[in-house]
Amino acid sequence: MKIRSLYYIIMALAFPMAFSSCEDYLDKAVDAEITEDDVFRKFVTFQGFAEDMYQCVVDIANRDVHGMNNWNWGDEFLPGIHTERMGTFDNNGDYWYGITQTDHSVFMGNSSLSTDFGGWNSHPERGYWNYGWLGIRKANMCLEKLDQLVEPYMGASLDEQKNLIHGQALFFRGYFHWEILRAWGGIPYIDYTVDAGSVMREPRLSYWEVAERINQDMEAAAPLLPVDWDDTETGQITAGENTGRITRGAAWAIQGKNLLYAGSPLMNGVMTGNYDYNADYCKRAAAAFAKVIDLADQGIYDLVPMEERSNNFYKDDATQPWTKETIFTNSASQDNAWNTAGDLMANFGGFEHHLSPTQNYVEYYGMANGLPLNDPDAQFDEMHPFDNRDPRFYTDILYDGETIAFSESAVEKGDNIAQFYIGGRHRGPGNSDSGYSWYKFRPLRRGMDDGMQKTFRVNCPKMRLADVYLMYAEAVNEAYGPNVAPADIPNSITAVEAVNRVRARAGINPLTEKYISDRLTMRETIRAERAVELAFENHRWYDLRRWYIGHLPKYKEKYCLDFDKEHTYFTRRLYLTKVFEMKHYWMPFPEADVNLYPAFEQNPGW
Repeated sequence: MKIRSLYYIIMALAFPMAFSSCEDYLDKAVDAEITEDDVFRKFVTFQGFAEDMYQCVVDIANRDVHGMNNWNWGDEFLPGIHTERMGTFDNNGDYWYGITQTDHSVFMGNSSLSTDFGGWNSHPERGYWNYGWLGIRKANMCLEKLDQLVEPYMGASLDEQKNLIHGQALFFRGYFHWEILRAWGGIPYIDYTVDAGSVMREPRLSYWEVAERINQDMEAAAPLLPVDWDDTETGQITAGENTGRITRGAAWAIQGKNLLYAGSPLMNGVMTGNYDYNADYCKRAAAAFAKVIDLADQGIYDLVPMEERSNNFYKDDATQPWTKETIFTNSASQDNAWNTAGDLMANFGGFEHHLSPTQNYVEYYGMANGLPLNDPDAQFDEMHPFDNRDPRFYTDILYDGETIAFSESAVEKGDNIAQFYIGGRHRGPGNSDSGYSWYKFRPLRRGMDDGMQKTFRVNCPKMRLADVYLMYAEAVNEAYGPNVAPADIPNSITAVEAVNRVRARAGINPLTEKYISDRLTMRETIRAERAVELAFENHRWYDLRRWYIGHLPKYKEKYCLDFDKEHTYFTRRLYLTKVFEMKHYWMPFPEADVNLYPAFEQNPGW
């Protein structure tokens, strides 16, 4: 996080509060003593404690999956291979894997504090479950201790500084509940600090009940948070060093996403039996997203030029990935993020868990003229499938004959040019099983010997402006139709215009009438656009679930593309059919937790 250390807090404070049995803490020296009053009385230390909530945000592109990639259970990738050394990286639908493999699960995480850098547990790995509840606890502590704050920092307004902590705590309490809610469904909403010795008896609330509580927290957080921290008295103390702090735009964006999810077919079906969109929730979501779009119209946010789009994920100068398009992300990115996103092939240190983009997913990338591949006017040539594609195809996908790396050793070994054809050097287990690779989260030049291991930073935004435009379009289309600018939303735009803004940045033509003619047609258009613009960014699995289409054969079948070195043929081949039963619409709760008390029920089928 690009935040000065003036908000430093002794980390020994945070962990004993969360893990009260830590014996080492009891052995601290007298001069290391720090009291609760010391922390919460002064803004500088209170803010330091509050910033530990940021550390609970899961980072899917770095340490929190450590190469396991079980966040990619959608249709975009073929699974990583199984080896005795590395384990099973997809398990073809066994969602228990994401719960029981706590060492490397983006869903569970772990709390290992081992310093054995030669082993897997060299640091704690955050997960939506473990670190979500930890973040909720920290947020509730901030809210309950707010009255103890009496000393402002460096002459800034005490009221402003209380508001900043209040807003951050409300945001994170809502956000962490939402991350758990969207994967597991209804949960207790914890709005108080649970005593270590208390007996939990909180019942599971319904999905909508939790969503409404999240909405309340985001609604309350937004006016307390600044649009830009640099514009506050407190932010001026660290002017130019506030990148990553939670803003009003982030609160509105997560508020809208929570409401859109609540109004999506799966959630509406669970609550009402009608597996279609809920128009009321979609209207409310559109209103929240419109506030973010209004900030973009004011110049606060922007869709960066196509040549700078990768700065959302990495920067060539190894600085923090962040642009005017970034609204919210895990800001504590790190160096040495060299193989944890599953993009590196075995030949380049990928530890044999490379994930190959599926042929069926690559087909969402249309042509440079803006038309989908199956449109008669698209001019797609099946014998030249890599030519004249959507520009995002060339920023996201590696295909046969393309440069993989520019490092000297790669050139010497003949590893610099992709050989994805049958029998090619880079085709097969640990490399490409599908005929494709991907590099959205890294520059092409990066190889095992170019020094990028120590200087490279990678990030995957939790929310960027392109996502807001597409979610706004989805909400407006379902509630009002594709070509209606909602009259009840100030300065609103149509769903079509929102999508076209994203397409314009990519350099492709606006949508034609054929693809925006009615609500159902526009629905499929928006979904296809999300698949391309947000590819591999941890949206697809959630989208397939909330749209209630994950059980359909189309989204369970994963295809590869077979071809020879001379490209005399191209054959689309079914690689596997993924297991997706009705129970897979919700993650299973850890058995130890559902056994705590009867009111905490396991999800159906588990």
